[in-house]
Amino acid sequence: MSKRRRFPKISPLAFQHPLDAKALEAVKKAKGVDYLVRKINEYGYERYLYINNIADNVRVGPRQCPQLYNMLVEACEILDVEIPQLYITQDPMVNAFTFGSESPFIIINSGMIDLMSDDELLAIIAHEVGHIKCGHVLYKMVASFLRVAAEVIADVTLGIGKLIAGPLLVAFYEWDRKSELTADRAGLLVVQDKNVSINALMKLAGGSTKVYEQFNREEFLRQAEDYVELDHSMLNQFYKLIQVLFRSHPFPALRAREINTWADSMEYKNICNGIYPRVDVDFSWSPSYSSTTCPHCNVHVEPNANFCQACGAALHSAIAVIEKRSKRRCSTCETPLRPSDDFCPNCGMNTRFDW
Repeated sequence: MSKRRRFPKISPLAFQHPLDAKALEAVKKAKGVDYLVRKINEYGYERYLYINNIADNVRVGPRQCPQLYNMLVEACEILDVEIPQLYITQDPMVNAFTFGSESPFIIINSGMIDLMSDDELLAIIAHEVGHIKCGHVLYKMVASFLRVAAEVIADVTLGIGKLIAGPLLVAFYEWDRKSELTADRAGLLVVQDKNVSINALMKLAGGSTKVYEQFNREEFLRQAEDYVELDHSMLNQFYKLIQVLFRSHPFPALRAREINTWADSMEYKNICNGIYPRVDVDFSWSPSYSSTTCPHCNVHVEPNANFCQACGAALHSAIAVIEKRSKRRCSTCETPLRPSDDFCPNCGMNTRFDW
């Protein structure tokens, strides 16, 4: 057994990225999503993929690649997830992905295994387990299905069908990218070392076994800062938008910047100390919890309060400071932002399409 901390009964809300939550709400409100979800389940897209795995890939288990299997078990124990099936596929592309809403399974490419260290592989597997934990998988299947369907429809309608499906496709791409930020947080919660997560993202960006030893994390993070600073130009913001519009993943340097920031946050430190929302605890005050002050700022709160009126900390039963809900601020000028602000009202920084 490793010495890494476990987080029993941890709720996905403990580490869900706010951009993920916002984009998912937009997807759910889009017309036709419920219909797509029902049809994909009805026609068994998941079953089709499962049959292909059994025939074409290697299923990992206690007697088949046990080292990888032990990584999977540890990631699931830490995040409190039922162990899914894990497959290895022969593919030099550095990639891993998850499918299956009823019986999720993870597929990891041989190229990923060859490039990553053991700890980095654990972070990758935990990233995929995070998708399962957060219920991302069904919507990712819909996104994958929609992309293929849009191309087929475009071919038979001379491109008109793609124009019709375009807005829904863009909404799914935007959520798909931002869900990766949440899964990156899951990976960090498992490896519990931000340097491991950043190293893995560096390898995803430009990994080569020949030059990897010369990589520098600080320089990689500086790239992300340079990217953010480009937002001072409206033309740069436009170029950013068209570059990410149909990407399924955020840029690796920005993911590294985000995970580096979250690793230093109070939210992450609270989770590591066992203070987090739990799936078995209601959002109401426990009668057995006698304190009437916020454990975070010591301000007096009402016994039935769900949130502290002074600092915004969530008060879930007997658990202190579960999530500090600080106001969004512009990363450039620190101006407070409303949830609906896509651009900073003070300096014009793009707050939406960086990912």
